[in-house]
Amino acid sequence: MLLDMAPSRPSATRTEPAQPVDTARIEAALLKVAALVSVDPAFAPIFERLETELAAAVKKEKRLSEAQRRARALLAQKAMRATSSATCSSDAPLPYRSRSSR
Repeated sequence: MLLDMAPSRPSATRTEPAQPVDTARIEAALLKVAALVSVDPAFAPIFERLETELAAAVKKEKRLSEAQRRARALLAQKAMRATSSATCSSDAPLPYRSRSSR
């Protein structure tokens, strides 16, 4: 009965990890694989792949944090313009007039 079953093959599509991959997880994996490489050089390609992934993750985190910094600066600059233009421009509301002067 069990002999009729075909061996299961891994799916060709990549599945997303259960946890987000960040630099801390990659660094932890790199340390574990480093211990394996020190005993058996067959793990070297995995170690090299993790090094590459770590460099890419660090670069991505820096890029995103820099974009976030620029976005916040832009919003602050826009808010400053909005408050200064409302008090200094001709678009500002006219002073209060009494009903008798209408």
